[in-house]
Amino acid sequence: MTKEFILLGASSLSIIKIWVTPALLLAYSFTVVENIVLIALVTVDSCLHTPMYFFLGHFSFLECLYTTTVIPRTLYHLISDNKVILFSTCIFQIYIFISLGATECLLLATMAYDRYAAICYPLHYSTLMKHQLCRLLVFWSWIGGFLSPLLPSVFVSQLCFCSNIINHFFCDIAPLLQLSCLRASHIELSGSLISSAILISSFIVIAVSYIQIIRGIFIMTSKTGLKKTFSTCISHFTVVCIYYGSGIYMYVRPNSQETLETNKLVSLLYAVMTPMLNPIIYSFRNNDVIKAFNRFLKRKC
Repeated sequence: MTKEFILLGASSLSIIKIWVTPALLLAYSFTVVENIVLIALVTVDSCLHTPMYFFLGHFSFLECLYTTTVIPRTLYHLISDNKVILFSTCIFQIYIFISLGATECLLLATMAYDRYAAICYPLHYSTLMKHQLCRLLVFWSWIGGFLSPLLPSVFVSQLCFCSNIINHFFCDIAPLLQLSCLRASHIELSGSLISSAILISSFIVIAVSYIQIIRGIFIMTSKTGLKKTFSTCISHFTVVCIYYGSGIYMYVRPNSQETLETNKLVSLLYAVMTPMLNPIIYSFRNNDVIKAFNRFLKRKC
């Protein structure tokens, strides 16, 4: 039985290895700092104690966990040249990484529904999005996200591997399946079905919400409200496109040996760039967050 794996990381991409390490370190540091700042603002500023920012706080916490699951260990392997990872650690990393990705899909759907309620039913928003409902939606997003990859992770842990060399920066299902001695079609099928179910169901909620939002925007008469609504929706839609595009590319389409090198680069976008860009796209272009940040600085000064 395989007890450990060797992660090639950037070994087969030696030309870019010289800038992968500092770029990852910079991106990880920036991601953690900006998400922690956003969580702190949502926690301490009473003006941000609304459903929208309640969801954003959980979203930022998830992004911190998401990038921390992958980047610190990847940096350790790149800097120390110690590329060994234990089998149990590898399986755990797969499970946590996919769980957080699934949770993010469900949170994005929840946030789209929140924007739909706020824009299409502004007079009933406080009734529709009660604090108890918000907590329940977040709770089931986390539970659903962590239950969905349980079966594929168990299947992967029971495979027999003909090699222990993983051509990737971190442990993921696709590169591990390439090492299996037998074709694990049941794992590929279960993984694709579960990934498709999470991605498609959450995307349907987002799509339906945005269709209703667009209809609501067209009947707005206030230019200020229209501008604010359009800005919020564009931010959410940008995050959805980046996240779902890379997620579908990575996990829904069939995997092949020829696409592994491409997958390695796309996975970095998936695991690093989106958590770093999301707070900027979502929050730090938002006047409410900027005002809260200025109030926070004034209190500290």
